[in-house]
Amino acid sequence: MKVFSCIVFLFFSIHLLFSQSLSVLVHKGDRCLQAKNSSLAIQYYGRAIVIDSKCSMCYYKRGVVYAQEGYYTDAIQDLYYTSLLRIAQKDEVLEHTFFLLGECYKGLNQSEKALENYTNTLLLNPKNLEALEAHFYCFLGLKKHPEALSDIKRYQKLSKDKSKVQFLYGTYYAALHQTVKANKAYTKAILLKPTAGNYYLERGKLLSDASNFEDAILNFSKVIELDQNDDEAFLQRGIAYHKVNNILAGCSDFLRAANLGNDEARVLLEAHCPH
Repeated sequence: MKVFSCIVFLFFSIHLLFSQSLSVLVHKGDRCLQAKNSSLAIQYYGRAIVIDSKCSMCYYKRGVVYAQEGYYTDAIQDLYYTSLLRIAQKDEVLEHTFFLLGECYKGLNQSEKALENYTNTLLLNPKNLEALEAHFYCFLGLKKHPEALSDIKRYQKLSKDKSKVQFLYGTYYAALHQTVKANKAYTKAILLKPTAGNYYLERGKLLSDASNFEDAILNFSKVIELDQNDDEAFLQRGIAYHKVNNILAGCSDFLRAANLGNDEARVLLEAHCPH
């Protein structure tokens, strides 16, 4: 009887130590993540997984870090395993796992797989607006326009953000090359939310594609007024300036965009601007 009691005590002692070690490692990983030390966070989550190979939260947390750092293939492996471990629970972690899988596949330009995972996210939570928007963009990229339009209408029913709804309509019409309708929708979005820089940016791109470069420049300038570090706006305005033969202003914008880290601007600066 004493031997049996000792075995039971030893078992629970080991189990307690095991649990404490696991939680300590996960906690250290969380602390490193808060301190923006991603590589060390990954190491701690990995050590936790060695202790418990079925710790779904460990795989999930490591997958989140991999996704944030752009290591999409590694993230997909962890997040897929997370989904297998949590599939019966159908909780918020599983919902976000599917969404992140979609984001990773989008990052790898695998639109069909991204769409599949956004769909899984919406099956778990049909009111997830972030997933619904991503779902819309996937359909648009795959040129499945009726499905994309259906997503906008679903979004419109669920969202209180009328400006975003108009912006999505603008994006939809722009993809169909219906410039007038797209411009009208973007303008409605801007009137509803005049501080949204990306609304001006997309309207500027639309106008630039329609060779309305002067109005495009005004839109890109508005983006820059709202955010002096928007490299895409400097790039696009630089291109528009070149189209109207204002080379000096265009090259100045290319230089600013390149200094902000825009690779395309760096190439255009090298190709089209005097040294």
